[in-house]
Amino acid sequence: MSPAAITKKTARDESSNKSSKKFPVARLEELTRSERSKIIDPQTIFGLLPMRVYQHIADIGCGPGYFSIPLAKYAFDGKIYAIDVQQEMLDALDERRKEVRLSNLEPILSTESTIPVDDDSLDGAILVNTLHEASRPPDLLKETARMLRKGGWAAIIDWRKEKMEIGPPVAARLARDKAVKAAETAGFRILSVYDMNEWEYIILLSA
Repeated sequence: MSPAAITKKTARDESSNKSSKKFPVARLEELTRSERSKIIDPQTIFGLLPMRVYQHIADIGCGPGYFSIPLAKYAFDGKIYAIDVQQEMLDALDERRKEVRLSNLEPILSTESTIPVDDDSLDGAILVNTLHEASRPPDLLKETARMLRKGGWAAIIDWRKEKMEIGPPVAARLARDKAVKAAETAGFRILSVYDMNEWEYIILLSA
């Protein structure tokens, strides 16, 4: 059975009921611009993760594919599930996927609390600047843990809760200790926690 076996229409309907907000073109460009690599470079991040080229990995809160596209190129013998609650983001990602002809990348529409991917079907998952946007971070992480095989890994990368010129307002950020607590509540084992750079922290987890 495919990891996307649950009907996508259900997820699409639920997501549409939850929010009809549409992202402007400027927002999409912000999430894909090359200058973003100065803050968070996918290849640098990949070097910090226990990834293998044959793994099945979810990019949760993928947006228009800033991480999903490079992930699919890296895991060329595996599969990447690009998951987001906004169809506009997935449409933008799918256009980019077709341009680079990636057959191992699957966009999946979800809600925050229900992701249409089978239990115990993934080797890894990344949540990059996603957890602070969740209304209930532990619930999103529990859903992440459900999809992972025993011993699978996950990585939370998010903004440090400090005032700085870039990123979301401080009030909207999720403090590192609260992210750790949410992961523990979801049943994850904490492998490492540290400030990745002057803007963001990383938490490595094991299911």
